[in-house]
Amino acid sequence: MRSPEQYVDSLEGEYHISSVIVQFKQDVHCQVKSGINDIEGAEIRGVDDDQGKMVVVVEHETERGMVSIIDQLKAISGVVNVSLVYHQVDDEQD
Repeated sequence: MRSPEQYVDSLEGEYHISSVIVQFKQDVHCQVKSGINDIEGAEIRGVDDDQGKMVVVVEHETERGMVSIIDQLKAISGVVNVSLVYHQVDDEQD
C-alpha cells in the first residue's frame, strides 16, 4: 500500500483536460459567458444560444484543480447544469 506522500508524488507531472456541457438560462447568456471567461482554466469552445448550451474545455495540472473549476462553473448565476463529457489525463504540458 502506498503512503500519502507516494500517492502525491505519483500525481506529479499530470495534466488534466476535460470538456463539459454547460446548460444555461437563455435570458442571461451574456452574463454566463462573461462569468466563464473570468475563470482561469476554462475556455468556451462552442455555443448554441437557442438551446441554452455551450461546450467548455477545462484544463488544470491537478484533478482537484479541475474539479474546482467545474464547481466555479456551477456557481455562475444562470447556469442550470454542468455535465462532464470527457476527461483525459496527460503528461504535464511543456
